[in-house]
Amino acid sequence: ASRQDLLNVVGSMYTAVLFLGVQNSSYVQPVVAVERTVFYRQKAAGMYSALPYAFSQILVELPYVFAQAVTYGIWNIFSGFVVPRPLHLISI
Repeated sequence: ASRQDLLNVVGSMYTAVLFLGVQNSSYVQPVVAVERTVFYRQKAAGMYSALPYAFSQILVELPYVFAQAVTYGIWNIFSGFVVPRPLHLISI
């Protein structure tokens, strides 16, 4: 196993996790569209105003979004694509 093989594996893992993040965000879009329709209907009926609805959405989604940001942020930071300095430029 060479260093290039290791970089290939790390790159593949990085790409897979990034792909999962994009797929996850695309699955959320239909849910948001349905919730928006329900919100418009209930607001027109005088059930509640926009501010309490927005506050409750933020309160509910915050832990999930935070966990997802930490997970994908750690994968991006430690993905292994830090370019090393060439050995001949390092003075010993």
